[in-house]
Amino acid sequence: MKSAWQVRAGRQGERDQESLADGLTIVGWGGVPPLGRFGSKGALKEGLRECYPHRSNYVIGNWAGQLWRFSREMSEGDLVVMPLKNVRRFAIGEVTGSYHYRPGSAPEFRHARPVRWLRTDVGPGEFEPDLRGSLGSLLTVCRLSRHDAARRIGEVAAGRADPGWQHASANLDPDATRADLWEAVETGAAPVKLTVRDLLSMWDYRRRTATSLVTVQSELAEHGVTTRPPFTTARMDTAVELVPIADEPGPADPEPDSPEVEVADDLPTKWMVRAILPDVPAIETVTAGKPLAAAVTLMLAKNYSQLAVLHEDGFCAGAVSWESIGRARLANPAPTLRDATTPVRVIDFDEELFSQIDEIFRRGYVFVRGEDRRTLIGIVTANDLARQFGALARPFSLLEEAELRLRRQTKRSLSEDLLDEVAPKWAHGNPTFGNYVRLFEEQHHFDMLNWPLDHQAFLDLLKEARRIRNDLMHFSGDEVPKQDLAAIEGFCATIKAVDQFSR
Repeated sequence: MKSAWQVRAGRQGERDQESLADGLTIVGWGGVPPLGRFGSKGALKEGLRECYPHRSNYVIGNWAGQLWRFSREMSEGDLVVMPLKNVRRFAIGEVTGSYHYRPGSAPEFRHARPVRWLRTDVGPGEFEPDLRGSLGSLLTVCRLSRHDAARRIGEVAAGRADPGWQHASANLDPDATRADLWEAVETGAAPVKLTVRDLLSMWDYRRRTATSLVTVQSELAEHGVTTRPPFTTARMDTAVELVPIADEPGPADPEPDSPEVEVADDLPTKWMVRAILPDVPAIETVTAGKPLAAAVTLMLAKNYSQLAVLHEDGFCAGAVSWESIGRARLANPAPTLRDATTPVRVIDFDEELFSQIDEIFRRGYVFVRGEDRRTLIGIVTANDLARQFGALARPFSLLEEAELRLRRQTKRSLSEDLLDEVAPKWAHGNPTFGNYVRLFEEQHHFDMLNWPLDHQAFLDLLKEARRIRNDLMHFSGDEVPKQDLAAIEGFCATIKAVDQFSR
């Protein structure tokens, strides 16, 4: 089966005219010797490290993947789409031969493959929005595999209309809006920033789960984009900037002006301490050399029970609290701040939260330090934990109540044979949320309940409750969105009302 590829002709389209005139697709990386010398992708990575010692491991790996695909994975008969930078058009061609190195050409024109160009005047509007979005990848070499891209590009190359693609369960492909996102990052006219919550919503996700993270991260990588800071770990309402991973190197390849973005391979799999810190972590401190009165005044003004005490070098010296002040005054009528400072547990912001619970409840609080493993950025108290776990438990409690009430009503109104028919064998006649949706999609089954509710409105509530419940079953350190909690509360209130009505 044919594959389709996008191959860019340089940052400013500097290779497009020679590519069209000579029947080639050409990539840069002028400092790299013939790619045929490298027998494996690992060997290619080592070669790239020697050529570009200032580049990060992630960028080297990304470049190695692109060059390996260009030299080894691209096959004769595959289709190539080349954006023509200066005329806002695309050229589409067919690969007619193997990779070869052109030692007599300029450095940035040496890595090439022969191509028979089929069309050189394709306008962006000839591609449907989802396919146009895929063509927004910032990578020099990118496989176009989503949404039956190869077949559709072949149709456009033949002068026919893009037949489009639509998922069987979708009535509007969401890639239209994401295409605008890729274009904004590519043009680079202004930083592209949005919150983690808004970024996820572009894929119709509301929380970070294993599924949503893999989906979003994969598509970002597919388009040569990542976020700074990583959207996988930043708080939901933190603004992240979408930035190119790195395009191909320029002829001189100077050392990057700023540290390159590294992309973590591991996705979050547990709750971290940072999950219960405020969106903008902060902590009040006082230096150990200050008078005790300075700490007392600050604690009174801010209504604090304790205060972090720092050494002159910025490291944590301990904490002062009303209890420690009282003990110090029992031993000395005129204690200093150092006399009233007691040891305190300091934990890192990226430690696992559950492993710290016993310590937090035993001491009442712990201080949290940031990425530099030195600067204090927050405090976690036993009250913080109780409040957080109360918020996390509430949606589960509401869904449990709604399910139990729904079960009671269905057992009163529907026959055991019908419930056994729709419920899983292991459930002993107790349908799951999904079973309830299928059961009450039938009007006559809903009528058996004799509820004073609109059938379709109730079904919509039930489907939304099922969606939220299924989402809650996936691990996530993110709080349940307010609109989801409101939906659960509304569904539970509805079931509670009709449950009382039916008694």
